[in-house]
Amino acid sequence: MNNIKITDITKTKKGFNALFADDEFLFSVDDVVLYRNNIQIGSCFTQQELACISKQSLDAKAVDKAYTLLSTRMHSKKELYDKLLRKFEPENARYAVDKMEDLGLVDDTAFAQAKAEYLLNVKKQSLSAVKMKLSSLGIDKDIIDSVLLSFELDNQIDDISRLLQTKYG
Repeated sequence: MNNIKITDITKTKKGFNALFADDEFLFSVDDVVLYRNNIQIGSCFTQQELACISKQSLDAKAVDKAYTLLSTRMHSKKELYDKLLRKFEPENARYAVDKMEDLGLVDDTAFAQAKAEYLLNVKKQSLSAVKMKLSSLGIDKDIIDSVLLSFELDNQIDDISRLLQTKYG
């Protein structure tokens, strides 16, 4: 097998480690991937090993991007996946979403509950409009139904009577 020798490692502006072989840029990795794979100047890797390291690096970058996206607001699994697909391959995006779900940072039921509450109580949208919105965000139909059941009919009746009195009073 033809081994590829790492000839240089330099820090990038974003804090990653750029790997070079024969003065040609290969890809960049974070410090964890660099340490985990014992990558040093002079290390030799097969093409298959480098592909595995590259995948680890892309997975780590996708996870980092997922953390950034989730730091601003909640996302559904599909919404997060779609946003990650803008920068990453499907397998890297799926890995990051699965990791966020394992950590409890992505929960479609909690997201649907919070979004439905906001749309119903703040935006004063109808149940059918909320159902369509949650569906467009990739929430499973069963989750939508269970979440919307939790909102009492009394609240909807109060909203309707308030609307009638305001517009047709």
